[in-house]
Amino acid sequence: MSFEGRLKRLEERGSGSICQECGYAPDEGTRRPIAAVYPNGPEKSFQGDPHERCPRCGQGLYVVINVVREGHEGEGAGFELH
Repeated sequence: MSFEGRLKRLEERGSGSICQECGYAPDEGTRRPIAAVYPNGPEKSFQGDPHERCPRCGQGLYVVINVVREGHEGEGAGFELH
């Protein structure tokens, strides 16, 4: 098989995994926007539904970070990545 044929097959295979609705592939979690959720500070939390999913593919639209405690500069802060 020629180089051009292999390249065309690779492009076709890759484009099929991206959802036409949200534009994300299933393995592109780090490319999604971050939604920080502060359980003890809803006024600082992401506004909207951080667990919203694409109606077409069912993938989450955000990387959700639950901030369980805040630290000052130079201190560690606790968070859970979902």
